[in-house]
Amino acid sequence: MPDKKVQALISKAVPPVSSENRSVFHVSPRGNDTHGGTKEAPFRTIERAKEEVRRMVATGLRGPVTVLLRGGVYELSAPLTFGPQDSGTEEHSITYAAYPDEKVVVSGGRVIRGWKRGEGQLWTAAVPGVREGKWHFRHLFVNNRRATRARTPNKDAKTPYVLLQDALLSGDLKSFIFGFPPGALENWKNQADIEVITIGIWGINRKRVESLDAQTGKVTLAPPHSPLVSQNRPKRGQSCFFENAREFLDQPGEWHLDRATGVLTYWPLPGENMVQAETIAPAITSLMVVSGTQEKHVRNLHFRAIRFEYTDWALPATGYLECQACVFPTGRLWYGPRDRIDAAIRWNYVDSSSLTACSLSHLGGGGIELVKGCYHNRIESNLIFDVSANGVMVGDPGPKVEPPDVSKGNRIANNHIHSCGADFYGAIGIWVGVTEGTLITHNLIHDLPYTGISVGWQWNADPTPCKANIVEYNHVHDTMKRLRDGGGIYTLGLQPGTTIRGNLIRDISAGRRDGSINGLYLDEGSNGFLIESNVIFSTAGAPVRHNRNSPAGHTWKDNFFGDNEARREGARQIIDTAGLDGAIGTGN
Repeated sequence: MPDKKVQALISKAVPPVSSENRSVFHVSPRGNDTHGGTKEAPFRTIERAKEEVRRMVATGLRGPVTVLLRGGVYELSAPLTFGPQDSGTEEHSITYAAYPDEKVVVSGGRVIRGWKRGEGQLWTAAVPGVREGKWHFRHLFVNNRRATRARTPNKDAKTPYVLLQDALLSGDLKSFIFGFPPGALENWKNQADIEVITIGIWGINRKRVESLDAQTGKVTLAPPHSPLVSQNRPKRGQSCFFENAREFLDQPGEWHLDRATGVLTYWPLPGENMVQAETIAPAITSLMVVSGTQEKHVRNLHFRAIRFEYTDWALPATGYLECQACVFPTGRLWYGPRDRIDAAIRWNYVDSSSLTACSLSHLGGGGIELVKGCYHNRIESNLIFDVSANGVMVGDPGPKVEPPDVSKGNRIANNHIHSCGADFYGAIGIWVGVTEGTLITHNLIHDLPYTGISVGWQWNADPTPCKANIVEYNHVHDTMKRLRDGGGIYTLGLQPGTTIRGNLIRDISAGRRDGSINGLYLDEGSNGFLIESNVIFSTAGAPVRHNRNSPAGHTWKDNFFGDNEARREGARQIIDTAGLDGAIGTGN
């Protein structure tokens, strides 16, 4: 995509396309932005098509407008942005869609070239811009597969973690020191590039190393420091591992990027040919931002059958100190101002718009988030997988949400969401915060380190604008694969009128015995729900758990909990009724 200076020149040099009777524009990676945007002479960039649509909006839409993207890769150097000036009207929609039966990829990645054989099994490539400080990435994808950033102990080791002996954070927050058992550390080089990851109950912490002493087993963490959530705070006996040292690169599938030299090193998997392999590293953290204001929302804007791929996420100076669900504090108090890991697609103040039949994958952050003031939008029939953080998020992480900012009436339906939380284990398939009337229906969600669906965002029974959310006919399985204190479906806070209906929840960390891992976990403040026709079996703990609420506070109808043939027959009936297998769309 052209930078701002080039785009300005295009705007001045290219006269507006005669659009009085136009309803369709065409874009192709093989087109030219001086063309007319027809099928025979397409534009080259989405930004150029957006200019013409914006001119039509300014003069008043006379009908629906469609921008058809021809097959190929649209490589971005900055996210696509849409505002009220790119909006449809109540009567007329604006749609950006893949041309029928063609594969359209909107990519934030760059292809790594120039691989050369190095020592032993290793291959190296000099990456432009890294040594100069213009580019640094935390993720690498080889032949459509997420490679492992070099770590110790190895991810597939019999014991993939080392246990902390001490974690001492000074009261003035100036010093944070970890202690490790004898033999756990070596005097690795480039210590300031190393990160240490600790695994808490329902989240992780990731901090940079300032220095370490292998003889004493002490690791001094790089400041600044902040207080941490007590349950996730590093402490004696907690599991951890180290990442991002050249010395850790000791098996196939691992990689390391040397910030000082710009050299990328990779150990190929068996059968991988680095001369022919497609190797991609992300260069940006976001692919699309759609943002209105409280006074003027974006309306009737749609995206269909597009693949959104390859993003990164920059670790904050304080590190990543998880509160819950990939949300982290930005100040000195964990319950104060919060932010969350960037999503590839972010919407604010957006109404009656949609993302349908798309796919989101190979992401260093989250998938899609509808944050403030989003009303009556549809996130439907999408495939979301290979994501470092959450899959879908609806609502502001707070801590307080003002009435104009509460998202209402959004529909999250028929999506297939799996393999989220690749880096941030507290990730959730679908997270819903303080919202009104969010409908989560007919989604297939599986293979997650933590909870499948989470609804609500208040750690007590105080009233908030959260109410009337519906979670129905979803199939959730194989979640809670790494952490504890969660479930297939998790709720938090007072939300009157919420319904949990007809969900199939199974195999929730079923190989473990842990009372804090459940099919349905109703946490603090959850009260007054209608819970009916759900099937729950094969869970590490009880099918249902309550914390600071009781079964008497809810209405229960026709649920099937436990492990027997009657429960399994109930599950088959739910699948038949929901039509889950045929409802999931994956785009072109």
